[in-house]
Amino acid sequence: MQFLSKSIFFCFLILTGSSLFAQKGLTTLGIQFKPIFPFNFLNTGPIFNDTANVNFKTELTSGFNGGLIIRHSFSDLISLETGINYVKRKYSLTITDSDTAFKGESTYRIIGYEVPVSAMIFTRVGERLFASGSLGPAVNMFASDIQTYDYYFNHVSSYRQIFQFAINGNIGFEYRTPKDGTIYFGVSYHRPFEYIYFDQVRYKYHGKDVAVGNQLIGNYLTVDLRYYFHEEKKGK
Repeated sequence: MQFLSKSIFFCFLILTGSSLFAQKGLTTLGIQFKPIFPFNFLNTGPIFNDTANVNFKTELTSGFNGGLIIRHSFSDLISLETGINYVKRKYSLTITDSDTAFKGESTYRIIGYEVPVSAMIFTRVGERLFASGSLGPAVNMFASDIQTYDYYFNHVSSYRQIFQFAINGNIGFEYRTPKDGTIYFGVSYHRPFEYIYFDQVRYKYHGKDVAVGNQLIGNYLTVDLRYYFHEEKKGK
């Protein structure tokens, strides 16, 4: 609870600071779409369990993160962003029984929402081209458990709690047009501080009754595609 209170207070300070200085810069609205890609590093690879010659493989296969962005620019080189995103993670479950050569596959998805707060720093690399890096906390929201089953298995995923904290890191490039808005391309890494769901799988077939459990961390890598609408800068 102490960590939760500090995190909420930290986010409150950032958002309050943004409103205090809102007249010094430009506030713009954007949209983004971030496909999720699995990679076997940064703890985004598959999870394996092997019990009684039964192998369980749980793997993040794909997904996406998309939603609205609000950016406040303190200058051409420093900005603060927040918004709300819809996040879908797609997982696969593969069960292989080595004694009978039986193999079964299933899929399921985890749906959630994310509210990020990121501080962005830019470097000019061209007349209208900027490189950027950002870092900041995020709040993930989950509201439902998941169950999948078939004649040979039963799978249940239970969320740890509704509100969970994470951190986002990002690098990328954006092109700022004079009148047509800003186009952004980058890469992001999302890492929750704790696991988001607890997976339980029970295999009951060919005379076997085997159960395993895993913590799903929920981290992922994305390719970021964003568009910021043009906003005229107001005079003092």
